[in-house]
Amino acid sequence: MPAAAWEQIQEQYPGLDKIDILIGLPTFNLAATIETVLSAILEGLDRWFPQASVIIVAADGGSKDGTPELIKRSIGNRRPVAVIPAIANGMVANPFAINRLSYSGMPAREESFRSLFMIAEQSRARTCICIDGGIRSVMPDWVELLAKPVLEKDADYVAPVFRRQRYEGSLTNGLVAPLTRALYGKRIAGQAGGAYGFSGKLISRCVQKDLWEGEAARFSIDTWLTTVAIAEGFNVWQASLGSKIQDVKANGLDVSMVLTQAVGAVFHYMERYQDVWEKQAESSAVPVSGPPFEVRAEAVTINTERMVQGFQQGLRDLLPIWEIILAPDTLEGILALGLAEEDAFTFPLPLWVQTVYDFAIAYREKVIHRDHLLKSLTPLYLGRTASLVLETRGAGTEEVERAVEHGCTTFERMKPYLVERWRFQ
Repeated sequence: MPAAAWEQIQEQYPGLDKIDILIGLPTFNLAATIETVLSAILEGLDRWFPQASVIIVAADGGSKDGTPELIKRSIGNRRPVAVIPAIANGMVANPFAINRLSYSGMPAREESFRSLFMIAEQSRARTCICIDGGIRSVMPDWVELLAKPVLEKDADYVAPVFRRQRYEGSLTNGLVAPLTRALYGKRIAGQAGGAYGFSGKLISRCVQKDLWEGEAARFSIDTWLTTVAIAEGFNVWQASLGSKIQDVKANGLDVSMVLTQAVGAVFHYMERYQDVWEKQAESSAVPVSGPPFEVRAEAVTINTERMVQGFQQGLRDLLPIWEIILAPDTLEGILALGLAEEDAFTFPLPLWVQTVYDFAIAYREKVIHRDHLLKSLTPLYLGRTASLVLETRGAGTEEVERAVEHGCTTFERMKPYLVERWRFQ
C-alpha cells in the first residue's frame, strides 16, 4: 500500500497535521526545468499564502540526473520539502504502470499522484496542488489560481485551461472534451494535465476508490480524474493558466497509445456511471479562476495529406474490425470517404459523432479485445481531424473556435442515438 509514502513523510516531519497546502510534484529527470518551476511556486506561496502551513513533496519516478538533489537545494529552508519514490516500498505497481505513456510522457506519473494523494489525506491538507515538474511556463500566480477556489470558494477540483494555438489539442477538443461534456453536462475545456487543485474531500474519495488497480488503472489519470469529479457531483472549476510549455511529452508517434488511454478512460467510466450520464440532458459552464485568454492565431503546419493517408490505410487494413464495431449506416458513410482525394476529403461531423458512439457501445459489448478496438479508432480520428483542418484552413481563430464548439453541441444533440443504442443493443 502507498501508506509507505506517508511513513516517509512522518519520519521527516513527525508533527505534520492539518496543513493548509500540499504542493505535489510528479518528477522524473527534470534537472533542466525543476529549478524554474520551484522558483515560481515559492514566489507564489510567498506572495499569496505567506502565513499558510505548507509542505512541498516531490514524488520521483527514479531520476538519474540529480533532480531530487536540485529540489532540496532550490527550496532550502524556505518551506518544508520531501522527496519520495513515486512507487513506495510495499506499493504494488500496476504491470502497465512503468511503461505507460500519459500526455506528459512521464513514467510512473499516476503512481506519483497516488502517493501524493495519500500524503494529502493523512496530513489533512485543505488543498493539494499538483504541478508537473516538466512545465517550463509555470508562473507564480498558478498557485493562487489553483488554490484559492478550493480555500475560499469551496471548489473540489480545479482543472487547467491553457492558451493554445489553432488545432493544438485536437484529441481533447475533437473527441475527449465534447464526449465528456455530452455525457456529464459540464463544459470542461482541457483534460491534458499539467496542473490541478484538489480539495481534501475529493482527495479522500479518490484514495478510497478502486481507481488505482485493475482495468481502471491502465488509463491516464487526467481523464479519469475529471470524470470522477464531475460524475460524483464535486464542485468543479477551471483555472486559466496561460501558456503551457513542456519539455517532455508524448510525441506524434504515440498518438494511438495516447488516444487509447484517454478515450479508454471515458469509455471505461461510462459503464460505472451509466445512471448519471443517461439522464443528463444539457450542459452548463463551470466557474473559472483567472482572466480569460484567446486562442493564438499563429500559423501551424498540419500535414493533412499524411492524416488522410493514415485514414485510407486504416480503411484498407482495419475494415474487418470496423465491420464488427460500426452500425451498418455508419460503416456505409465511412466507406464512402475512402474514394475522396486529399483536397476534397470531408469527414462529416455527424458521421464522426455517430462513429464515436458506435465505438463506445462496442467497447461496452466487448465485441473484440478492447485494446484493439481503441487503437482501431486512431485512423478515424486522424480522418476527422484532417477534415476539420481542411474545412477551416482559410478561417480566422474565432471561426475555428466556433467549429470546435459546433462539434461539442453536435455530440450533445446526437446523444439520444447513444442512449437508445446503449439501452437496447
